[in-house]
Amino acid sequence: MKEVTRNIRIEKKENLPLMSKKQILGIAILVCSVVGYVAFFTIFSNNNSNELVEVYFADRMTKAHLMLIDNFNHIHNGQIKIVPIHFPQSEFSTDMRKEVLARSLRGDDDAIDIFAVDIIGVDRFAKWSEPLDQYFSTEEKQKILPIAIQTCYIDSALMAIPLDLVQSVMYYREDLLKKSKKGNELIAKLQAGITWEEFRDFGVKMKSKNPFYIFPASDYEGLICSYIENLLSLKPDYFETNGFKFTTPEARRALQILVDLVQTYRLTPLVVTSFIETSSYQYFIENDGLFIRGWTIYDTDYADDPVDKNKERYLRKAMIPHPAGGKPASIFGGWNLMVAKSSKKKNEAIKFIKFLLSDESQEIIYKHGGYYPVVRSFFEDSVYSAKYPEINLIREFVKHGVFRPKEENYTKYSLIMARYFSLAIAGKISVDGALRETQNAIDAELRQRRED
Repeated sequence: MKEVTRNIRIEKKENLPLMSKKQILGIAILVCSVVGYVAFFTIFSNNNSNELVEVYFADRMTKAHLMLIDNFNHIHNGQIKIVPIHFPQSEFSTDMRKEVLARSLRGDDDAIDIFAVDIIGVDRFAKWSEPLDQYFSTEEKQKILPIAIQTCYIDSALMAIPLDLVQSVMYYREDLLKKSKKGNELIAKLQAGITWEEFRDFGVKMKSKNPFYIFPASDYEGLICSYIENLLSLKPDYFETNGFKFTTPEARRALQILVDLVQTYRLTPLVVTSFIETSSYQYFIENDGLFIRGWTIYDTDYADDPVDKNKERYLRKAMIPHPAGGKPASIFGGWNLMVAKSSKKKNEAIKFIKFLLSDESQEIIYKHGGYYPVVRSFFEDSVYSAKYPEINLIREFVKHGVFRPKEENYTKYSLIMARYFSLAIAGKISVDGALRETQNAIDAELRQRRED
């Protein structure tokens, strides 16, 4: 999928900005190119209200995105055109995307009209976004899944609209497990739910030459997802009770589980401390790994750009292990749509967002993007259940879904956590040392905020 998206992105007719994280001035190029294009269009078309309105939409443009944009543009031909601004997954982590968007939106120009943010990013971008309550009726909001729309509110104000949801899962190679000692027993256990302690015991007894468990452990948000689901498994109300305090037994145990996989049991290779999602998946396939922590979108993310189709056809999904004594927990991810406060095309932007919430559009998001739809009908209508049998499995996964904490400064705290937790997993600092340094840095941030 990545190569297909990239090829579409660079066609002149799409006018998609070119970016590369390897370029020092990449961010400036993106922002300036979009601003310049919008300025040109504004100067030469502002005097005629009947002319085409171009709406700039920033997101990672999957096959589903491009299909939906084409459908909308066809319906509104000559009136509204959605112009995609592409953030390739291979070049932008979630954290990098946030920084690029923030730089553009701080400028108070209309280079971007609609932008997608990680479901935990709404608080950070609210200051640059249009409140949306006035644009959506109660009936329209009630059609959206409560677990999806709850991430869109700040102090009872609707600041975003959900586009899709995704959830963390564990993939395993069914063919390799069935050939392994105790493999069939482990598969049965996976389907019933397995603890980290049981999972590790299987790994030690199997003595497989293949990498047993791969998870991305670079110092970025993906690592923190693994940590937080362990933490919330042990104490579901952890952040409501403790806030961002990591001096508790639960905080220590949540990190120790990840460190032990690498440092104590050697079930996970040290190289994972350099991996984000894409690199971890490639390593997993190329080295015939048995298990990998991933997202429910992997089926479609790599469908058009597979590492090895023959191996990937044996991938199966299961819930991620949980700490003994805790409850199964799986992090929700996904993307919410926000409208730039500085946009001069808010009505057209809202029209496109409502189009994306239609049953037909949400089905495309699921079928071609792999994301969970965010409308109730998809999970309640028997027509969809008959058409997509995996919906029953999704319903089971969703029961164990958990969210990262809502906090305006979450991104700052997450970066601090990732820095020290990755060092602990690499064996460069102790678990206690990592938690202590994390706490000191977060406390320093809090003190600075009070002084400001």
